[in-house]
Amino acid sequence: MTIKKIVFLVFSIISLTGFAFGQEALLQFQPSPSGPFWETQEIGIDSSEYNTVQLRIKAEQNGMAQLFWATSYDPRFDQYKTIAFPLKQGIHKYTINVPSQNPNWIGWVKKIILLPGVPIEIQSVKIMRGNLLTNIASGWQEFWGPRGRLIIGSTINTIQPVNLFGRSIFVYIYWVIGLSTFAFLAYQLYLNLKKQSFEQIWLETGKFTVFLTIIFWVLLETSSLFNNWLALKSDWKYVGKSQDERLALANTGDFYAFIKFCQANMPQDSKFDMRIPPIYNDIKARYYLYPREQTTVEADYLIVYDQAVEPAVKALCSPYKSFRENAYIMRPKQK
Repeated sequence: MTIKKIVFLVFSIISLTGFAFGQEALLQFQPSPSGPFWETQEIGIDSSEYNTVQLRIKAEQNGMAQLFWATSYDPRFDQYKTIAFPLKQGIHKYTINVPSQNPNWIGWVKKIILLPGVPIEIQSVKIMRGNLLTNIASGWQEFWGPRGRLIIGSTINTIQPVNLFGRSIFVYIYWVIGLSTFAFLAYQLYLNLKKQSFEQIWLETGKFTVFLTIIFWVLLETSSLFNNWLALKSDWKYVGKSQDERLALANTGDFYAFIKFCQANMPQDSKFDMRIPPIYNDIKARYYLYPREQTTVEADYLIVYDQAVEPAVKALCSPYKSFRENAYIMRPKQK
């Protein structure tokens, strides 16, 4: 039996705790006219009733994708409400038990968007209450999927440990090892108590427990090495590139080119306000444009990137420099 088959069997046992069947609904995703992502129309999904998203995607090449959602509590698409998963070239199905991977799946879900890192076509999307099969598929994908680096304060630690269904995988491993050891000991006592001494049976049980622990250790190390391999493949595109080329690759679409445009057209001692969707990790603009100060009061410039400007704010500003449609710089009229 291969390692992956053993892991799949473990997932099947673990997922029995999530056995349930319920309703499902189809979602319609369309390419967004305002950015390189796919989006639904306005929806009203109760997160407590629907916890699993299943996507059928055709990808032109291997890459990564991020699923974002907006809720009634927080209508922004940001890095707090997102799940990343790898895309495989060709047509594949991806199953995500959302609340098990991100606790911010709460309240009424108003809209969902998908930001792919490679060209794709979304063929179908279902949202449903998870059941045994979807829990197994989601857990399997989560175990082998990307986890990124664990950020503690201002430092970056090691790759994050594996979580399954909202808990550390060690919780499941400890239970499986404990129950398996107890079952093995009881079985050996039932069969061999008259043939072997208790000390011999206890020794055989200890060997079984050590062997089982080594199996899980190998599985976790394999998962960690696979995550390092995913990180290596993802970062390989930066090899041999200049700093500006790396920053352009690290950002979505032409976002960094727009930042360079802003740098060239805004004095270093100026202040700016911005309208940049959080999906692009808008805090980066503050870092890239330093020492220019980002403020919402008496700003010298308003930078806009793929986001509508409130009519009241737009009425107080006039066009200054244009990078492209939906990406430009404005200035307050009194300036």
